[in-house]
Amino acid sequence: MSDIESTEADVSPPEPTADESQSVALEVDELTKIYPDGTVAVEDISFSIREGDFCVLIGPSGCGKSTTLHSLVGKIPVTKGAIRLGGEDITDEPTYERDIGLVFQDFQLFPHLTVEENIGYGLERLQVDADDRTARVDDMIEMMRLEELVDRHPEELSAGQKQRVALARSMVLKPKLLLLDEPLGDMDYKLQKHMERELLRLHRQLDTTFVYVTHDQTQAMRLADQIVVMNDGKIEQSDSVERVYNDPATAFVSAFVGDSNILTGELTEVSNNGSYAHIETPLGTFLVTTENLRSEPTSLVGERIPFSVRPQYLEVTDDLDNSVSCRVEDVIHQPGSGTQVILEATTSEGTAHELQLKSFDRIDPSDTVTVGWSADHATLLEQTSIVDGIDLETDILGE
Repeated sequence: MSDIESTEADVSPPEPTADESQSVALEVDELTKIYPDGTVAVEDISFSIREGDFCVLIGPSGCGKSTTLHSLVGKIPVTKGAIRLGGEDITDEPTYERDIGLVFQDFQLFPHLTVEENIGYGLERLQVDADDRTARVDDMIEMMRLEELVDRHPEELSAGQKQRVALARSMVLKPKLLLLDEPLGDMDYKLQKHMERELLRLHRQLDTTFVYVTHDQTQAMRLADQIVVMNDGKIEQSDSVERVYNDPATAFVSAFVGDSNILTGELTEVSNNGSYAHIETPLGTFLVTTENLRSEPTSLVGERIPFSVRPQYLEVTDDLDNSVSCRVEDVIHQPGSGTQVILEATTSEGTAHELQLKSFDRIDPSDTVTVGWSADHATLLEQTSIVDGIDLETDILGE
């Protein structure tokens, strides 16, 4: 996983670019789940995950993450579509034949069994040879650093220890795919951070494909090789962490994944051989790179289109491509990571628009400052959302 350095046209979310050295572990093809009451939980979703990758499914509550996860493991029968694991169609296979491990948020350890017995339970049910079973359990105990806990029962374990036992119980079966359903959701912040590091360590050691469900966007960016952003039963974008953050496919992705300043206006002209677009907004006309556009820039002239700028790219200066005068509404100090500054820019009609920037300089509330950003740090968002009829201001920005 690399560190983070720093999207109305008919545009489909881009698929991850396949690395020829990695084969595809999981393929989900036009998967739909409609419940008996008519509720459409997921609709025609398609994505693929390469072998050995750490994929994270994120999205707001009710977007279809858990339905997707439970469909993969076979707990929920799908209405239509296909699920292929290692090229084999497992759509209609029973759960116990799918070669998929699952770790729940509450871990679901057997309270009457010791740590060692919990880890070996699945192997015993599969009637694995006793010597092989002992060797595999011992290997898992060592890898998960559980040597001092083998004789304890679940009620004697901390949350972090329970998670390691739950992971060991799944991984001892050597599944092709491991699904994790918000396993850090009930932990405090410090323990979450520790267990994130543990998950990354284990992922590297096990070289197994992980699919992880969470609503925590920052956690997703820390853990993932690939992120699948879901919204209202559809996929907004399936891509690498860097592309989801720096090249969002839709305005929904830009607003949902990390902090973002989003402005909307009319694309009035393109310049510099189509390299830049001029967007006329109530706060003024701004210059934006067209590098990320999937359409011909001139075809969007006259169209209303949003663009986004991440807070770290705003500077207190009038010496960049774009600038706007703002009043400082609030200053939130974040030790070790600078200061989050909430700004209010006022349109010519008197309407306020909130912006954010990250600053290491002293800025006081009620100050009036000019903030600017480079055209190359602004991302045009051709599509508001994959979901039909979604409204940028009310449904995405909450304005």
